[in-house]
Amino acid sequence: MQTNFCWETNCSAERTHLSHSQKHRNRLSSQQRGESQMTGSLQVKSEKYYAVLNFKDSSGQRVQKWIPLNLSTKDNKRKAEAMLNALVVQYQGFEDIEPMNLLFSQHVAKWLEANRPNIAQTTYDQYLNILNTHIRPYFDLRGITVSKLTAGDLEDYYAFKVASGLSPNSVIKHHAMMRTALQWGVKHRYIKENVADFADKPAHVRYQGAEPYTIQEIATLLSCTQNEPIAVPIFLAAFYGLRRSEILGLRWSSIDFTQGTLSITTTVVREKHKEGIVAVVREHTTKTDTSMRTLPLCPYTQNYLTMIWNAQQQQRNLCGNCYDTRYLDFVCVDQLGTLIQPDYVTSKFAQILNKYGLRPIRFHDLRHSCATIMLYLGYSLKDIQTWLGHSNYNFTADTYIHSGMGAHEQMALSMSERLGELLPQNMSNEI
Repeated sequence: MQTNFCWETNCSAERTHLSHSQKHRNRLSSQQRGESQMTGSLQVKSEKYYAVLNFKDSSGQRVQKWIPLNLSTKDNKRKAEAMLNALVVQYQGFEDIEPMNLLFSQHVAKWLEANRPNIAQTTYDQYLNILNTHIRPYFDLRGITVSKLTAGDLEDYYAFKVASGLSPNSVIKHHAMMRTALQWGVKHRYIKENVADFADKPAHVRYQGAEPYTIQEIATLLSCTQNEPIAVPIFLAAFYGLRRSEILGLRWSSIDFTQGTLSITTTVVREKHKEGIVAVVREHTTKTDTSMRTLPLCPYTQNYLTMIWNAQQQQRNLCGNCYDTRYLDFVCVDQLGTLIQPDYVTSKFAQILNKYGLRPIRFHDLRHSCATIMLYLGYSLKDIQTWLGHSNYNFTADTYIHSGMGAHEQMALSMSERLGELLPQNMSNEI
C-alpha cells in the first residue's frame, strides 16, 4: 500500500496579507467626517443594568453594543448612569470600525487566516474544525456579531456544548481559541474589550480513563510484543515516555552511541492536505520548546537500539532495491523501510492488547505509565517533567501522575511500619 508522507521544515511559508496599518490608513474615522453619533442608554434584564451603545458603522448601518454593568436595579440607577457616561466617552472613536458589525464567526475566521503563518499546521486544522463544526453553526444561527457578543453569550455556548456531549476540557479549548481571536481584535482596535475575560469557562476535568500500567504490566507487554511490527514504538513509549509523534520522528543521527544520548528533534504528525490526511515529517519541530530534549542511554537501551539498527541493515540487504531508502535515518520503519504511519501505531496497539489478553489502555497511556512508575521509583516531579518534555510543572502533576491501584494501602502500611518502629509496642492496647 502506498504511504503518503511529506517533509516540512520549521520555516513559515511566505504569505501576502494587507497589513493592519494599511487597513487603518484606508479607514477614515467618523469624527473626521463629522458623523460621530455615539449615544448610550440604560436597559434592564433580569433586574440587572446594561449599558447599550448605539452608533453607525462605516456603511451607515446602525449597530448596538450591550455591555453588562453588573449592577442590580435596586438603588444603583445613579451609579449605572455614571458608568454609562464613562463608557460613551471610552468608546468614542470605535464606532466606525467595520469589523464590529461582522458575525462573530467571521471575526474568528479572519483572525485564524491572519495568524496562519504563526500557527502549526496541526493546530490550524484543529482550529478550523472547531470553527466550522461548532462556533459557526451556533453563533451564526443566533446572528451574533462582534459588537453584540457578551460574556453571557459565551457562557451559554459553553453550557450548550457540554449539554450536547462535548467534554468540558474540549470546551475549554474552544474558550481559549475564541479568547485569542477576541484579543487580536482588541490589539487592532476592532473592539474595546475582550468579553471572554469575563466569561466563566467550564472547570477542567481530569482524564478518567484506564489506570496506567504497573511496572509488572509493562514488563509483560514488552515480553509479548517483542516480535510485533510496532515493538519499537511500544518500547520507546514505555521506557522513555515519548509521544507518538516523537517516537516516529526519532532519527538514528539523533542517537549518539558513543556519548550515550538520544535527542528529540523531529516529529511526525498527521495533517490535513488536499489529498487527505497524510503523515508529515516536521524537521527541528516539537510540540513545545521544552519537548526538544536529550535523554540518556543506559546499557539496556543502548543494546536494544543497537540490535534494532543491525536488524534494519540486514533487512535492507535482504530486500535490495525493494527497500524504501527515503527513511534510512528513521528508527521506526516497517520491514520494507517505510516510515510507520501514526494511525497504524494507535490501531495496531489496541489489536495487540486484545491478542495477548492484556488490559486495554490507549497507546498514549504508556506515557502516563512511564511517568507514574518513575514517581513510585522515587524521582521528583521536576525530574519527571523534564524527562517528559513538559513546559509546565503543574501539568505533569495534574495530568500524568496517577495514584495506582493499591498505592494508598501501601502508604498506610509504610506509615504503620515506621510508626511501629518508634512507638511503644503496647501502645495500641492502652488506647
